[in-house]
Amino acid sequence: MNKYLKTPTDIIDLHGYTTEETRIILVDALKDSPHSHIRIITGKGNHGERGPVLREWVKRFLLSRNIRFSQSKIQDGGEGAIEVFLKD
Repeated sequence: MNKYLKTPTDIIDLHGYTTEETRIILVDALKDSPHSHIRIITGKGNHGERGPVLREWVKRFLLSRNIRFSQSKIQDGGEGAIEVFLKD
């Protein structure tokens, strides 16, 4: 089965969190995680004064740790969610 068709085994909703709170949540959630596919909901940034700050911050966080991810499909949150793949 295509891994991109699987549903996530964990969902983390980061709406309303600061980048520092997000860092703490992600470090804890990703450390020795038993999950292979996590959906991180960041929101689209439509309500923030500076646009999508959290979404871009999370992407940089994942890239800096060589963690594979992709944007969620529209029905799963689109630009407001990120699919994270920890294990093959």
